Amino acid sequence: MFSKKGAIKRLFLYPWMDGMQQGARDGGVAMSVGGMQQRARTAVSPYLYLFLLFIPFSTLLAAPSASPCSASLYDDGPSETATVRFIYDGDTLQLDDGRKIRLIGINTPEIAHKRRAAEPFAIEAKNALKALFKKDKHITLLHGPGPRDHYGRTLAHGFLADGLNIQTRLLDLGLASVITIPPNTRFAACYLEHEHEARCHRTGLWQDPGILAASGLNEKNIGFHLVQGRVKSITTNDKGIWLNIDDTLTLGIRPDNQPLFDIKNLYDMEHQRITVRGWINKSKKSRPYYIRVRHPASIQLSRHFNCS
Repeated sequence: MFSKKGAIKRLFLYPWMDGMQQGARDGGVAMSVGGMQQRARTAVSPYLYLFLLFIPFSTLLAAPSASPCSASLYDDGPSETATVRFIYDGDTLQLDDGRKIRLIGINTPEIAHKRRAAEPFAIEAKNALKALFKKDKHITLLHGPGPRDHYGRTLAHGFLADGLNIQTRLLDLGLASVITIPPNTRFAACYLEHEHEARCHRTGLWQDPGILAASGLNEKNIGFHLVQGRVKSITTNDKGIWLNIDDTLTLGIRPDNQPLFDIKNLYDMEHQRITVRGWINKSKKSRPYYIRVRHPASIQLSRHFNCS
């Protein structure tokens, strides 16, 4: 998966980079989930320093800086290298062994399906993913602790042979939005940073962000969207925490997801404008629409979400 340059970086740079990555993950979004386990670091052998004498200085300078979304020698979790057979859309592909892979942490626009037209930038997202495998169809998969989604697709972070995180590439092109679904929360803060850069530069689908107003939702909005509105009230019962957004949309945080949230910070959102991301569904309750919120990365105060 990694080049010789990547090997050099793993030997000398990752011991301190991993600490920076941990801070980015824990500080980027309000959450109470643990990051990667800290591994013991051994002292660098003097023989490794001697090894540097035989490496051209220009080679070291040419090595790209590590991204917080990069896999490293110290990554936890199973990984494998496989061959891509087919691209379904911007976030789903098929391997030679027939498995469908759903890329963790992002959602790309839906391609045309049955009577539903393709969403804007859906074809561009599919073509961008396909282009990454034009010359080399190998993909390295870093599997999440939640192995499959409810469609039976295998869930994984994808990397090219040079170590590029595929999700970040699609986010940088403005062809994907971030969505974090536990227990697959790895790289959540990093993915949000990449989305923020693309969104604030109006790249790709962010040229016309299309963020919906909660008060104007209708049946055409069923599906994945970003929505803004004011939290009018928050109630709690044994089935969850419920946020009333403009008397039109209910956000539900079920008991199994509540440990991930800082409940005080959540209640501080009352009467504030927020931005939430997720799948809009029709509701049988008094408010006509509903989004289940599973992770703190999916809900932000709008003043933090907006570009300065």
